Amino acid sequence: MKKLMSVLILSALGMATLATAAPRGPSWTPQRSLSTVEDFQALKPGDTVAQVCKMCDSVSMVKIKSKEQAMAYCKEGAMIGCPSCKSKAKVTVRGPRPENPRRTVSYVGKNDEACMFMAKVDAVGETHKSIDRGADAPHR
Repeated sequence: MKKLMSVLILSALGMATLATAAPRGPSWTPQRSLSTVEDFQALKPGDTVAQVCKMCDSVSMVKIKSKEQAMAYCKEGAMIGCPSCKSKAKVTVRGPRPENPRRTVSYVGKNDEACMFMAKVDAVGETHKSIDRGADAPHR
């Protein structure tokens, strides 16, 4: 009986420790990469896209100004340049039929290897809100 009580108490303490160690506030959700023609069709003027180059490990923010600009990033055979290292990537689109919006978009370099990807950015600067609240404000 004494052993059972010890196990129950230790279990309760362990659960309480795990419950208090949980992260607080809104959870972080990873940004989904723009990988289909349908994703690019959903972009609107004013949206921000992160252009990630795997060749030079850089991230460039691109502000979408028009629907035509958004669709240029998924046009078969188009060349997309990296603003940092000036390398070029060719847009390849694969899928069942040309009219299917779920066709996958990829960016390949010289050796036909993926060298770039795009991701929609929901809120630029969200992680730096504590800086804007002033020096005396408590950090979350």
